[in-house]
Amino acid sequence: MPAATSELLRSALDALPPVSTAAAATLPVAAGVAYAAFADIAATPRWLAVVQAASVVARDPDGRPIQVSFRAAFERATLGYVLHYTYQPADLVVSWVTSRRGAIYIAGEARFTALSSRASLMNYRLSLDLPVSGAWLERHYANHAASAVVGDFREHLRRL
Repeated sequence: MPAATSELLRSALDALPPVSTAAAATLPVAAGVAYAAFADIAATPRWLAVVQAASVVARDPDGRPIQVSFRAAFERATLGYVLHYTYQPADLVVSWVTSRRGAIYIAGEARFTALSSRASLMNYRLSLDLPVSGAWLERHYANHAASAVVGDFREHLRRL
């Protein structure tokens, strides 16, 4: 790609605003069970429709994935990216972020709160800055990316 074209493409992508969404949902399991299922990052392709593959690159001393390589498939594009995870087990929080150096930026947090011994509340935040238009991304996620992820996760828990 000629340098001028590459520079124009980079400028156009920089002008696209990131997409940030949040969603909350009640889950049919205890908060600790939901947290453990969500923190099983290698299992993400089993429940999140857009993710085709997840490969753990590094683990922390407790064996939790802290760096995971993903491949996600959209209707006309496949994206690869690496997420870095942090865990707050006492607060039942999982958070993730990509390196800001890349063309893809993804950051988010899933927080689980007990409602009863058999139900919990999931608060989910997601920020996406991808080399596609925000309108395309929102169309792919039925106008709300966080809700799509939370819905897929809730259905996964119902199947457990």
